[in-house]
Amino acid sequence: MTRDFVPAAINLYVVRKATDGSRELFQSVQRQKDQYQGVWIVSPEGKVLAGRQDYRDFKNGSVELLETIDAGLKAFGDVTPREAKPTNPLPHRGVGVLTDGGVSLALYGRQMLGGGRSTIPAGIEPSFAWTWDGALRPDGPIMIDSLALSAGEWAAFAPTRSEADTTWSIPDGVARKLTRLLSASSDQSGMPRPEEAKVAELKATVESVEGGVARLRFAGRWEMMHLVEGDAKRPQYGAATAEGTALYDIEGKSMRSLLLVFDGTIRSGRPDATPNRTGAVVEWRAR
Repeated sequence: MTRDFVPAAINLYVVRKATDGSRELFQSVQRQKDQYQGVWIVSPEGKVLAGRQDYRDFKNGSVELLETIDAGLKAFGDVTPREAKPTNPLPHRGVGVLTDGGVSLALYGRQMLGGGRSTIPAGIEPSFAWTWDGALRPDGPIMIDSLALSAGEWAAFAPTRSEADTTWSIPDGVARKLTRLLSASSDQSGMPRPEEAKVAELKATVESVEGGVARLRFAGRWEMMHLVEGDAKRPQYGAATAEGTALYDIEGKSMRSLLLVFDGTIRSGRPDATPNRTGAVVEWRAR
């Protein structure tokens, strides 16, 4: 056995229905170290060596995780270090075009605070305006995700004509895929689905053309209602607007870059609940 850990993220909603043996393995792991979620360190034979769910201090979470790893190594016994070469497990996330012509957009999102009351969207009750007080700042952990688009879906972001002021709309099915950015969580239970969008609009304009490169401008808006784990008693209501820019190579008929910035709100429980402000970013570049 080498001194090596293979990390694996477990989707509880999938593993509970699995028929390939993973469900039984995970149930065995939970029986050995009873915790709903967190980190388990397991030997190849399925023996739990260490685990952690609760942290004494989230500011020192990385230190406590290292303590858990050390405990797992101690429980396993002597191991032989191996030489590992660093790799990028997601080389096309936000970069380049896949062999089939599709892309993988890089997504980021989180809850936000501040920005000034002048930026409050329409429909927000005055009693909730405090959410926008002060400088724009993050509130909570960041969400990191990816969104795969097929070659046809990606082609919809390109201009139909290369003249300035050319306008077009991104197809409804593609715009709906961006609905997931209305939530600051990538947990499958809380992530809104494309079909849950009540509004999903994204429009594009050729802003200018210079040196064979078209500068594109995007603007869009979304609204959604999502039931957490399909529970009608746990609705989430989200809305956002987005603006963005892109560069398009007219001669090469290919995108060079894309950037979309979202500004929104999300409410849980009922439509008139106190809103949480959200922000999100979509990034992609050719190389």
